[in-house]
Amino acid sequence: MEPAKSVVQKKKTILKVPDKIKEGIENYRAATDAPAKVDVYDVIEKVFENINPQLTDAGKISIDEVSGCLRNAYYDRKEPAERTHKQMISKIIQEGSLKRLARPAEGEIEAGPNLKLVGSADRVEDDVVMIFKDVRELPEMPFAEHFIRLNACLYLFNKEEGMLVYFDKEGNEMEFIVPKSKRLLNETLRRARILNTMLNNNVVPALEPSERCQTCAYYEKCYYRSEDKQNWGFWARGKWRELKPKATIL
Repeated sequence: MEPAKSVVQKKKTILKVPDKIKEGIENYRAATDAPAKVDVYDVIEKVFENINPQLTDAGKISIDEVSGCLRNAYYDRKEPAERTHKQMISKIIQEGSLKRLARPAEGEIEAGPNLKLVGSADRVEDDVVMIFKDVRELPEMPFAEHFIRLNACLYLFNKEEGMLVYFDKEGNEMEFIVPKSKRLLNETLRRARILNTMLNNNVVPALEPSERCQTCAYYEKCYYRSEDKQNWGFWARGKWRELKPKATIL
């Protein structure tokens, strides 16, 4: 006879399959006449929606949309993916850990005809704009998307200097002072116009491969898994001819 599992072991098993538990709860509710009760999964989804609002205004593009992958931003608006509870909890923890330091401010600037670039900073003081980020390891250089966001915020709030502050899990911090860059702002505004045009014409943006692709909710829309390798393949659907090395003609 199989030995009984301890309470601790049972809890570990439950934590590994949260989505299966939710499915079981929903099946139980559907099979009974009992009124639905609010559980932790409802709370997670509600909090995630509050901290991760989706823009629907066609005349506005957010800094977060253009500082990251345009294809991801496109699908977020056109075909939003259902996030797992693990993905939602990860986002909630990341956003909530530095909430006490923040005093969010929102702003916008013109990005083109009938188009505005909108965004927010974690804190705006008299002479500086601040953005706080929680990371596993302190970076040697700022992440590109954070640099783009902060630079745009300097123009949103008419400040000359910004500060990116990274914190690791042990409380260590790394600061980067960022001056204004008009060239970078122009590129950010250009990306906003490109995304706006593609949204209006239902054209999916080109691939922008990065290490984040592997954890992206839209991974399956951009890549397929290789049939002869265990690791994920790098061939993009519809793009394999462009990615495949071309033979050298001697």
